[in-house]
Amino acid sequence: MKDKVKILLVDDEERFIDGLQGVLDHYNYSCARALTGSEARKLLAEKEFDIALLDVGLPDMSGCDLAEFITTSCPDTSAIMLTGLNTVETAVRAMKQGAYDFLAKPINHEHLIKVIGKAVEHNKLRRDLRVSEARFQILAEAGWEGIAVVEKNLLVEANSQFFQMFGYAKEELIQRPFPDTVIVGDALQELDEGEVAKTGYGAECTGLRKSGSRFPLEVRHRSMDYLGRPARIWVLRDISERVRAEQDKLALQDKLARANRLEALGLMAGSVAHDLNNILTAVVSYPEILLKKMQEQDPYFAEIKKIQEAGRRAAAVVADLVSVARGKKTKPPPLDLNEQILSHLESIEHNERLAEYPGVAIDTRLQTDLQSCFCSPQRVHKILLNLIGNGLEAVGHDGIINISTENTRFANPVMRDQSMRVGNYVKMSIADNGEGIAPEDLEHIFDPFYSTKQSGRSGTGLGLAIVWNSVMESDGWVEPVSDKSGTRFDVYLPASGKEPAVKQVERRKQDNGGGETILLVDDEVEQNETLQNMLSSIGYKAFCATTSEQALGFMRSCRVDLVILDMIMENDLDGCQLYRKMLEINPDQRALVISGFSESTQTAEARALGITTILEKPVTLPVVSRAIRQTLEDS
Repeated sequence: MKDKVKILLVDDEERFIDGLQGVLDHYNYSCARALTGSEARKLLAEKEFDIALLDVGLPDMSGCDLAEFITTSCPDTSAIMLTGLNTVETAVRAMKQGAYDFLAKPINHEHLIKVIGKAVEHNKLRRDLRVSEARFQILAEAGWEGIAVVEKNLLVEANSQFFQMFGYAKEELIQRPFPDTVIVGDALQELDEGEVAKTGYGAECTGLRKSGSRFPLEVRHRSMDYLGRPARIWVLRDISERVRAEQDKLALQDKLARANRLEALGLMAGSVAHDLNNILTAVVSYPEILLKKMQEQDPYFAEIKKIQEAGRRAAAVVADLVSVARGKKTKPPPLDLNEQILSHLESIEHNERLAEYPGVAIDTRLQTDLQSCFCSPQRVHKILLNLIGNGLEAVGHDGIINISTENTRFANPVMRDQSMRVGNYVKMSIADNGEGIAPEDLEHIFDPFYSTKQSGRSGTGLGLAIVWNSVMESDGWVEPVSDKSGTRFDVYLPASGKEPAVKQVERRKQDNGGGETILLVDDEVEQNETLQNMLSSIGYKAFCATTSEQALGFMRSCRVDLVILDMIMENDLDGCQLYRKMLEINPDQRALVISGFSESTQTAEARALGITTILEKPVTLPVVSRAIRQTLEDS
């Protein structure tokens, strides 16, 4: 059922109100009455009315003043003025103060009913407009976009999000030139030309805040009528988060691509390393056997020495390839990084290299109370070898390389890189004063086979990839910093939380054999023969087996002090399978592994079976003799 229209009658003449109410009751209007302006204001405060019929002359106030009160305080009520003094001045004043209409007494009842009907309809339209405006305001203010209305290149209106986006107060931008104040860059021309301007499709621009900071901005605009005037409506969105998300996505894609490259490289390295190291074993070992029997003055001593050195360099390249491809993390015991740095700087390998750069000085600043860190000596050696080597090549024959260490902590390392975790780290910095690395090269320097060396200079492009892999395997992080004044590599290794313990110098054990029986198991005949000759030269009884059947048969017929196993034998049992069968014959059987790929799945399984010593081909006589003696004495 439709609600009755509620009308307030305000007049100090009761007879007039009675007569008027009778007419209105006939038309089913609901009426209330007031004899003074004060009574009317009280009723207006307590109840809602659609129409107020006001006498101009009230005892306590002017009807025009009451009409103004209704306009400001009761927006859903329309005031209609009634007066016996029908003057133009009074009518104008009433209309200025918000009256809907002005009727002269005596009142024409038919005309009054028509005016009331129009006023009610006017009220409805006014309420609908307010609702629509409120809805638009909510949508405009609640959205992420900034919305601006522009007339003749001047900003005439905008929502609060627009002003918040750019950091301005409303009065600072209204009637100011737009968009030059808040949008910079060449994209503005694109916005005003071609299909963008015609269709309203957006373009990416650069926003300029009041503070001077810039941010990525997506802008759309189109021509529209605004309050009956031609205007252009702009919709602007801050896309900083989207751009950041896209950058993060690209970074993750890059990491995935790198991981895929390393995985492919690992598969290649695993298949190639075994065969190459088998070949290199003879290249490295036979010269060693010959040199042991020769004097330096012998005519071929120097040539054989060069063959041996060439074999070792080739073996080092294979080892580097395997190191980059490995990607397997193992947690080593705590290590004194300062001690490792000093030991490296005293090594023959480092000093031979440094001799090529007589004008280069190496300065060390090592923190005295440095904590231990988790990183193997081999990895530290590789890191130092490659970073110092890079520094030497960068400075040339006259420069400085600084090596420093310090304790540090990251409370929020996600801001640097998601790979770093909150915790304590030992930081090692290696800096040079060379020409620096170009920005376009900096993001690729850790990629395998990527090299910035000039044409004609040697290099595999694996050095920094080895550094990266060695640090990542230790759950650390390496960060390059470079400009025209030089390059610095900051290496972060997880700290153990303890200062290094003072180490006792152990007595070197005798590496020569005492007639012990050693069984060599390898499907490569040449490998067996090479190692057999090496071990025979230092006092061991070495026997060879090229199949698992031969090896097991020998063990059943003869006591074996030590078995040296190859992990991969074609068309036969692998090293772990064979060792399990050997343990069935002799549960205390001692063994070590010499493999072409020391971090294969099989070697990990061998460690689980109790084989603690695993050497990587090619092996030198001092290394293998020391490993054999240690295995025999520790068992």
